[in-house]
Amino acid sequence: MSHSSERSISDLARDERGAVALETTLMIVILIPLLFAIIQFGWLTQRWIAQDGVTVQAARLAGELGGDRDELRTYVAQQLTLVGIEPSRAVVVVEPARVGWREPVRVSIQTSETIAIPFVISLPMTVASTAVARGELQR
Repeated sequence: MSHSSERSISDLARDERGAVALETTLMIVILIPLLFAIIQFGWLTQRWIAQDGVTVQAARLAGELGGDRDELRTYVAQQLTLVGIEPSRAVVVVEPARVGWREPVRVSIQTSETIAIPFVISLPMTVASTAVARGELQR
């Protein structure tokens, strides 16, 4: 009689180990993509905030320079590099190209990034920033 009770206890222990392994596997399949999603979207948010700061400063400089000039493009490329964004992947638009005193100038920067979440999805995301400043150059 004790032999059969030992067997049922060991069977029970084995069944629990299998259940624990199954629960662990399911949690890993759920938690690892969730962890990577949090990291990827945090990284994307950091990129957007950094790009937005560069855009604001570029709009101010465009206002001081009187519009779109080579100095502005060089400044944007340097600042994007400093915040870890590859300038060759950025599209910079300055509208209008030439502004006078107190005329609005809009600077937009757009970059493409890829979000990759293991076991779930990998997709391209567009990060766009726009800032407006006033021209400070008397023409």
